[in-house]
Amino acid sequence: MAQKSYAYASARISALSRRLLDEAALKRMAEGSMGDALRMLIDNRYGNLPDAGEGDGEKMIERELTAMREEVRELSPEPEITDLFLLESDVMNLKALIKARLLNQGDIAWQPGGLFDREALQKAVLEQDYALLPADMAQELNDLEKRLAVSVEPQLISIALDRAYLKHALNATAKNKPFHHYFLAKADFDNVLTFLRVRAMGGGKGMLKDVLLVEGGIPLQAFSEGYEFSVEGYGKIVEKSVCRREIAAALDKMYGTGSIGEVEKARDNYLMSLISAHKYEALTLFPVVGYIIAKEREAQNVRLILTVKRNNLNSSVISERLVKLYG
Repeated sequence: MAQKSYAYASARISALSRRLLDEAALKRMAEGSMGDALRMLIDNRYGNLPDAGEGDGEKMIERELTAMREEVRELSPEPEITDLFLLESDVMNLKALIKARLLNQGDIAWQPGGLFDREALQKAVLEQDYALLPADMAQELNDLEKRLAVSVEPQLISIALDRAYLKHALNATAKNKPFHHYFLAKADFDNVLTFLRVRAMGGGKGMLKDVLLVEGGIPLQAFSEGYEFSVEGYGKIVEKSVCRREIAAALDKMYGTGSIGEVEKARDNYLMSLISAHKYEALTLFPVVGYIIAKEREAQNVRLILTVKRNNLNSSVISERLVKLYG
């Protein structure tokens, strides 16, 4: 039985992290054939599937992320915090499952590594019983199901789940300043992105109250008050954010390129930096959370490479879309 201590968890995570694929390994996978990529994964014991074939990529990823989840849940001295980072995968799966139920669709693309197994979430969605989730999230989903019973509006699903998740995360980290800052920053970035998308589609400021998420450092009222601002005036909207400098810098890049993707990239890199800056602090939770992020980013890149190889796409797609590794 693993010890529930920061020192033990950090030592164990350090050992596990030696098997993470680095940029050089991913580059070799990208440059080689499908067979070369699979051999590298097998040699690295990725997914512990020594007989893996070309059709086993998703199975390898699922086994790898499931093993990560089990390690983290066994080791974590603060499961109430590390569970939040695992729960993001469940949120993605719940979105897909509820939409599939409403639209009578078949199987969904599954995001492994969450707190709950596929069967448990499928049962919850089918029976519309979310008791397995944290209580505040379950209540939000119960309210969502009542609205969906009146009007089938699939667009409500992502908004409701993102709100429920962030509300739960902010409540759960209320007494943990570093991780509370993380989720305040996430809320601010996500609300800025929502604001920009509403502006881009000409939705009108009346639409904001229906699509903005929970309040982070930026008061929600600031978005409606600043709706008519020119893009150069958006800095005033974000001035109360816990990450106002980072958001402002991302907005400056967006002005230059015209791409909202600059803000998405800045969000992902900033959130990762909040964890990676403390990766060597052995007597904290940061190494464990960092390992979750590292494995999820590794899986994104492995999936991309195998998909490109399997579909005989141009390898340039890989270099364009690889996500930055944790570090």
